[in-house]
Amino acid sequence: MVLTMLSVVILVSFPMGVRAEIAQVPGTESSAGGVTDAWLVTRGLIGHGMVGDQSGADLMTPASGVEVSETRQTVDQTGEVLMQVKLWNEMVGDDAVHIEIATLSSTQFEVSFWLFPNHRRGCTMYQWTLYDHRRALQSAFWRNDAPALRLAGAADLPHDLYPDAVPWMAFLRVLDAPRENGEGMLYQQITPYSYVGQDVYAKGTEQITVPAGQFSALKVIAQVDIATVMPNWPHFVMHVVQPVVPKNTLYFQTVPPYRLLKQKGATFVGGPEVTTELIRFYIAGAPPTIVPVPIIPPALVPGAPVAAATLGGSPIPVKRTGHL
Repeated sequence: MVLTMLSVVILVSFPMGVRAEIAQVPGTESSAGGVTDAWLVTRGLIGHGMVGDQSGADLMTPASGVEVSETRQTVDQTGEVLMQVKLWNEMVGDDAVHIEIATLSSTQFEVSFWLFPNHRRGCTMYQWTLYDHRRALQSAFWRNDAPALRLAGAADLPHDLYPDAVPWMAFLRVLDAPRENGEGMLYQQITPYSYVGQDVYAKGTEQITVPAGQFSALKVIAQVDIATVMPNWPHFVMHVVQPVVPKNTLYFQTVPPYRLLKQKGATFVGGPEVTTELIRFYIAGAPPTIVPVPIIPPALVPGAPVAAATLGGSPIPVKRTGHL
């Protein structure tokens, strides 16, 4: 799921299942070294595997034991489904790799990943690839290395920088704590010379119902800070413009792993209002649940065979309602 601002270009992919982390003073801008790069190549997230003729959404599968979330994004006015996304996190050392597979149509899909450092906020690495009929059409790669990213004459970039596309979980990561009244700022690089900031703050809790079930949710609001987009505008003009800048409303589960439950808002300036909802979540590779059936002694039921344990239940070992 992607939120875009064209004059303010901001893309946001949807997501889930993260913990908020306290920022620490960064050391080097990129903590991803050769070992991490090698893991990403082996995993098929960068390198030839991303653009080969045999690439497919079904070839990228989550590691066994990780939690997978599935979401659906629809247009509010028409109910049209824009995309369905499968997303999960995998660990590389102390850092998390957030992976998303977005199905756009019967022939098109996107594969994206973000490398999130454990020791600070921000993103270390990002890649997005669009496919049609299993063939790569477009791709974008970004690595957070502030000294290398800075061009002559450009402003200094924030240390806790994100690319122009981020998953919804990034909004939870920037909060000082995943609780009511938590707040933070999310910075995204939108051109080689500039970045934009979004004010993010938590505004109470609510009970909400989505296809995956009913949950207690932390309501989080995100809005672009117009001063970071047009820093040279007079203050009185920005004071007038800021209130009409579109907002996105996000609902995260109030307890770990803080899944994203719902999103409402426009995904780009002038675009339609959309809603993203959690459809289901499950553990990848989990075996079916064995449900024992009570054994009735034959002596109590003459002629009845001895009951045996039966294989049943769902391969999803998490209680929920309404999933597909």
